[in-house]
Amino acid sequence: MYVFSKVALVFRALRSLCCAFPLLFVFNPVEAGEWRALVIGIDAYEHVSPLKGAVNDARDIAETLQAAGVEDLQTLYDGAATRDAILTAWQGLIERSAEDDVLVLSYAGHGAQEEEWVEGSEADGLDEVFLLAGFDVSAPGNAERLRDDDLSAMLRAAGDRSVLVLADSCHSGTMTRSIDPRIVRLGTRLVGLPPFENDLLRSRPGHPLLQRQEGDGSDLQDLANVIYVGATVDGQVIPELMIAGEPRGALSWSFARGVEGRADLDRDGGISMEELTLFLKETVRVATEGRQTPSLTVGGGSRAAVLPRVKDNILARGATGLTISASTDIALPVLKNLKERHGGAVEIVDDGNADLFWDVEEGDVLTKFGDIVLRNSAGNADRFSQVVSKWLFLSELYALSRERKPVEGTLRPAVGHIPEGSPLKVGLRSDEGGFMAVFALEADGTVRLLAPNRKADPLGEDTKLEADAPYVLNLRAALPFGADHIVLIRSRETMPQLVGVLSAMEGRPLDPALAPKLLNLIGKSAEAVGITGVYTEPAG
Repeated sequence: MYVFSKVALVFRALRSLCCAFPLLFVFNPVEAGEWRALVIGIDAYEHVSPLKGAVNDARDIAETLQAAGVEDLQTLYDGAATRDAILTAWQGLIERSAEDDVLVLSYAGHGAQEEEWVEGSEADGLDEVFLLAGFDVSAPGNAERLRDDDLSAMLRAAGDRSVLVLADSCHSGTMTRSIDPRIVRLGTRLVGLPPFENDLLRSRPGHPLLQRQEGDGSDLQDLANVIYVGATVDGQVIPELMIAGEPRGALSWSFARGVEGRADLDRDGGISMEELTLFLKETVRVATEGRQTPSLTVGGGSRAAVLPRVKDNILARGATGLTISASTDIALPVLKNLKERHGGAVEIVDDGNADLFWDVEEGDVLTKFGDIVLRNSAGNADRFSQVVSKWLFLSELYALSRERKPVEGTLRPAVGHIPEGSPLKVGLRSDEGGFMAVFALEADGTVRLLAPNRKADPLGEDTKLEADAPYVLNLRAALPFGADHIVLIRSRETMPQLVGVLSAMEGRPLDPALAPKLLNLIGKSAEAVGITGVYTEPAG
């Protein structure tokens, strides 16, 4: 549970990356030029660790862009994605395009860093690199990479055309939380590189596209026509995840869902960069349980190109489900009972990638991300059942939240598990004002109404949220330990019915029979939904 100290402080230091950019103007998508795309995905590396989800990412993005009406689209997967093929394909894309066209360059695969070529050009002394399928540390394979200087030259070659770069890879950093060794992870999109000997990129003549350009990668973020979306901010490593039953990268998955229409927050038929920023930041954070936060850089003079979106009505919630497994076959009857009780919403798996893994002996429940979501408290079937009920509800709530505007949740401290008794701040920011209801789903599924105070403010009139001004909850970590989730519901009007129901559920585990009714009430009340995971552990 939480020790709740103070509510409704305006904590402007928690303003998000989105607030750092000026409001981007939007033009009618019909008046824009053509969209053209080069989509790259590499799993089958010959000399470094292979990936499992990068080609899935690339295919998903390609199919979604095609469904949105992008006709000039070229894909390069695995061994076809050579350095020469990428540069030649990009050159052809530019030559076929007009000045008012918008170009997309999407890459999913391994990232790395190497010693900078131009001394003093990088603050950390390192250049960023995309590794291609044939890359090897030794020649001739070391020529199969794209350096940030190469990428900068490719973008300058586009002239004044608007360019959207989507990079689902990582170059450096650490995990925001360690991964429990009981969980088998898929891997990360990061490769460490030693110094090169006989680097062919330094001695081999460059591609004609690069020879015509001047400058270096240090000016990449200053290019006025470029929108750069990276999978992570500095200091985070990108894990590959099981999403919708497939290995994926969270950024690519979220981008594809956005183009499907979910990022069109005002439903005007196009996706502005402001909408894309809000959507990607929250969707990636939620999909990775806070392990990953994407970065987004918009060139200072960008024309704020509007993304196309799929025209079909595909916003209806798809099937949501939960996979479960256990550390011993003794628990199999419990798992089967849960599957029967929840119908098709629960499936039993034994491949180590279950959404929830029950360590019966230790009394822990873990996620596929390697997080302990209930610690030392799942020693019997009832307690595990409560966790399953909570995460099924969360799955439905996440799906509902993608049909509403996002409410950004910011956690401080943002790294690691928060020890018992330690203070924490949850900042919740929305681009519009209104009234709100805030509740917590604790690690064991217990419901806690955090705001409004049911006795002091029964109608919720004092829980007014100002646009772009974070509403901060000051809390302290306490039992039960694991993963708590803070949920914010925003509405134009006060929500006495929702607050009344949450108040009646206060201090009790979420009842599976009442969960659909609560979800329905949230759906009727909410104009925007925010969800933030908080991970806690015993002191010491």
